[in-house]
Amino acid sequence: MQAETCGEAQDKKRKYKQNNNKTMGYFIITDSNWAKLRNEILSLAEICHKAFGEQSRHTDWLHNGDVCQLLNISKRTLQHYRDTGVLPFAQIGHKCYYKREDVERLLETKSEKTKTDKTKINK
Repeated sequence: MQAETCGEAQDKKRKYKQNNNKTMGYFIITDSNWAKLRNEILSLAEICHKAFGEQSRHTDWLHNGDVCQLLNISKRTLQHYRDTGVLPFAQIGHKCYYKREDVERLLETKSEKTKTDKTKINK
């Protein structure tokens, strides 16, 4: 393997910059064309809203801390819930997100179980 000279390295760097130095283009749009484009976008938004309904627009996503606080559990317990499939989640990068409705459903199940356990103890 042959080592690069300083001049060769600089030439490569210069060529890289030339090949990747792209400028952004622009265009001018008239008021009437802008109005048409805007109306088209609004009509597409309305079609999507009708197709997917109100429910999909308002899905609340919660972070780990919020879920732990709502369920009154530790982060490790939340990890266990994820691992065992007790609580569905979505992951983006290293962050986990939970649908509010799933958390509320688990909360109801958890409180029903607590009520059942208390009645067993009282019997």
